Amino acid sequence: MTTPDYHLVVLVHGLWGNISHFDHIVQALQNHADKHWNDGKTQLLIYTTTLNEGFRTYDGIDVCGFRVAEEIAHQIELFERSSNPKEPRKISKFSLIGYSLGGLIARYALGLLYKRRFFKKREIALINFTTFCTPHVGVLAPGKNVAVGVFNSLVPWLLGSSGRQMFLKDTVHNHGLNAQEEPLIYLMSHEDSVFFKSLQSFKYKSLYANVVNDKRTAWWTAGISLNDPFFNVNEYNGVKVFQYVPGYATVVVDRDQAILISQQTAEEIEEFDQIDQFNHESVEDFFFLNYWIAKLGRWIMVVLNLCIIAPLMLVCQIAHSGMEMAISAVRVTRFLNNYSAQFMQDFFEISAPRPLSVPHSIQDSEPEKDETNDVITPRPALSNGSSCLSIKHTNSNNNNYNAWGESLNDQADNLMESIYEAIERKNMHAGFLEEAPSESGVVQNNSLAVSIRELENQSTAQLASRQNLSMRELIENLHLDLSPKQVAIIKSLNKINWRKYPIYIRKTPSAHACAIVRQHDQSFSEGEIVIKHWIEQVFQIA
Repeated sequence: MTTPDYHLVVLVHGLWGNISHFDHIVQALQNHADKHWNDGKTQLLIYTTTLNEGFRTYDGIDVCGFRVAEEIAHQIELFERSSNPKEPRKISKFSLIGYSLGGLIARYALGLLYKRRFFKKREIALINFTTFCTPHVGVLAPGKNVAVGVFNSLVPWLLGSSGRQMFLKDTVHNHGLNAQEEPLIYLMSHEDSVFFKSLQSFKYKSLYANVVNDKRTAWWTAGISLNDPFFNVNEYNGVKVFQYVPGYATVVVDRDQAILISQQTAEEIEEFDQIDQFNHESVEDFFFLNYWIAKLGRWIMVVLNLCIIAPLMLVCQIAHSGMEMAISAVRVTRFLNNYSAQFMQDFFEISAPRPLSVPHSIQDSEPEKDETNDVITPRPALSNGSSCLSIKHTNSNNNNYNAWGESLNDQADNLMESIYEAIERKNMHAGFLEEAPSESGVVQNNSLAVSIRELENQSTAQLASRQNLSMRELIENLHLDLSPKQVAIIKSLNKINWRKYPIYIRKTPSAHACAIVRQHDQSFSEGEIVIKHWIEQVFQIA
């Protein structure tokens, strides 16, 4: 009997996450493998990381990434070492999937393994790298108004080291970039960094990002885009605005197809809003009034959310979070004391590798040990002819996690979403997305047809320079007031050949959780379509 190739798929959860968040993905992959990849040539191994569960995700992208790198190396060695000497098993293919913050942690872990030539030494081919709702550009809210400034200054300190890194508030001393101190996420985007090079090494790179109801990981950061092509889309008005990937409507949007941005005319306002007559100034006044009424409504929702959730979340969750941040600080200090020389000199270097003496490599180091770690062992043998094996965990760092905790996190998600919605300020220029043009359709003079892909790496100034004067104001609807570092991250990461998929989830306000079907919920059917598309059209077995 021929020994199959083993393809290891590692899943990395996000902030406050645990292994149960990937239950649906694991089951869906197993079902698809048994039906379509059952020729005996390739055996899928699925492993969900465990060393960063719960509040351990506060410890920082770097510390969490180090744990994931060691966990990957440990699991590969353990699997191969536990095989029958007469029929040795070798992992020959590797895929990595990250959800939310887990995508950034995964990218960091890859950089460490790449630096050690871990996969190259073992002749392991890097196949799929996918992120779902990952803030590749960070979560620093665009804009310069007072509410945005307060939000960007306060929230990073509530989420430990990871929060400061996601908000680009941290500084890392880099030995390869003129000895400057820069935010970690910014450094990870540099083309000469091990993090960038390791990402490029994958055969297939893909990402999924929500169109609505996910402001924290909105399209501009999770989809890596300079502009916001979904500036006026909500869960009610966008079905006919987009063209979809065939077979996955009305969820998976085709970013290569054009969207149509049109000017709102006085006649249309009169028809839809029953307004008698408008001159040009009246139209602007109308949109200005509508905008601020909506803004007031969003702040009212924030206050209501605070009042309703406060007894449960603000007392319990924030108090718990404060305690966990203190524990995290102790953990991180202890970690850096153990690894500081290697960690700072080696792993933060982003210039081309230079000869240096390395104390010990990733594969030679022992996994981080503390009282919360558990021994993780794979199932010793495959089940009857199954083409997919889920590596079992003997325990988890988050055994006390329950439905109450999941519900509390969902409420916290909704609160953060409402705050993002309230602080966001847009330039309103009487524009809107209208029904997507058909292949034979004619674009009107007061409309602009542009693909979502085109908007990812071009500034509004570049777009406007190719349009007439009347179109330039319309293009301002797409503008995001991003910082120079955010712009640099986007331009750099877009040099990677991503397959990007905007997803339009309408049936639940919890689009961030729905995207991977994070828990069983009847309103998460659209998330099932997202995962179905990923497995059937994007994920490659070889």
